[in-house]
Amino acid sequence: MASKLTALRPLALAVVFFYASGAYADCVDTVPLSAQERDFYMRANAVLKSFLRPAPSVERIRSDDSVTDPAQLSSCKGDKKVGDFTPEVSRKYIWPDPKGNAADTVITLTIAINVRSFDNRAGNDAGGAYGSPSPGRSAGLKVINVEWKLTDAGRGVQSQRDALRTSLAAVIDRQRIEGLVGRPLPSMAESDVMAKKAGPTQLVTPAPSAPAAVAMPASGAAAALPSPAGTGAAPSTPPPTDAVKDAVDTVQKLRGLFGR
Repeated sequence: MASKLTALRPLALAVVFFYASGAYADCVDTVPLSAQERDFYMRANAVLKSFLRPAPSVERIRSDDSVTDPAQLSSCKGDKKVGDFTPEVSRKYIWPDPKGNAADTVITLTIAINVRSFDNRAGNDAGGAYGSPSPGRSAGLKVINVEWKLTDAGRGVQSQRDALRTSLAAVIDRQRIEGLVGRPLPSMAESDVMAKKAGPTQLVTPAPSAPAAVAMPASGAAAALPSPAGTGAAPSTPPPTDAVKDAVDTVQKLRGLFGR
């Protein structure tokens, strides 16, 4: 038995050496972003953060941000491609459950520059996308597309979820987001000024669903007229006017004269 283990030991060492010196070894030598890439990423982060509106100042709603530090990004030396990243920021809005349970309402707003493909929510009230998909992500260090989306954790009180999602969608500056596509990113200082101008999100009540359509009478059927003064009785035929009475009297007199 010992001899068999001794014979297998060189094979095990060979397997370990294979993985250590194979494809995984290329990622041991990583390279960070270049100065130009870091500048683009930081300016992208700053402008995207300027679109994240503060949480509503009622009902103890709080928020939690997620922003990637470009210093944490690196690539395998052999696979390094300029602009192979997607700047993305997000803000998670948390509305505590009024009953004190663990199921809080959580709605997350995410905005990204240069995504590979657009999310299926783009174009509706829970998201939007501008520009065209970019398989090379930020290749060329240009703004090729911008996408924003609201995601629902699927927990919490339904009325809170609807109200918070509607409130956040109402304050998305779609025009300014679209204006980033194809243009140089603003400086970090300019984006910081825009971020300070953003007031807190106003909590709104979702619009009720449209009422059902009123059934119309069938073709050829007479439509009912409203009753006078709300009595509910059908309207009576109006009495004849004085002119009509005079005409009838005149006809009767002429018939008497001619013996008819």
